[in-house]
Amino acid sequence: MPAVMVFDVESVGLHGEGYAVGFVVLDECGWEIDSGYFACDSDLAVGAGSDRKWIQENVEPHLPGLNCNSSKDVRQAFWEKWMSWRTQNATLWADCGWPVEANFLSACVRDDWRDRCWTGPYPLMEIATVLQVAGLNPLEKYPRLEDELPVHHPTCDARQSGRLLFEAMHKIRGGNE
Repeated sequence: MPAVMVFDVESVGLHGEGYAVGFVVLDECGWEIDSGYFACDSDLAVGAGSDRKWIQENVEPHLPGLNCNSSKDVRQAFWEKWMSWRTQNATLWADCGWPVEANFLSACVRDDWRDRCWTGPYPLMEIATVLQVAGLNPLEKYPRLEDELPVHHPTCDARQSGRLLFEAMHKIRGGNE
């Protein structure tokens, strides 16, 4: 199995613009071989004002720093990272791809549609589906390991999703790996 890149996006509401993205890359055994995040001030992202209070209380306190100047810069930095792993045959995974991560990827493509329209993740793999197949509830809040905290930090969320993916795949395969 090639490496998997699991990503998580924080956006202004479910359908607003993404302003932070975290990722982890896991090898065929589930060991983390790369990780990171890109973020800008959420006030620079398009979205409903009613969603901003939740962001300020639940997400922004957990971002250790803003390393991008705009939401477009966030998308550009992520796209470059995705392209580097795509060339190594990595697959891209989201916990639950709709709507936040799918909207983010669509925005990434629209930023440079001539060069990106055929380089997006196809298929975009979804961890929630694998959990369901393994007999696990994809909507349950699972306990987190220390390196999966704090909740709502996009890299920590991606890290937990990646662990759950490998646990579910192990269960599906009967633990014979």
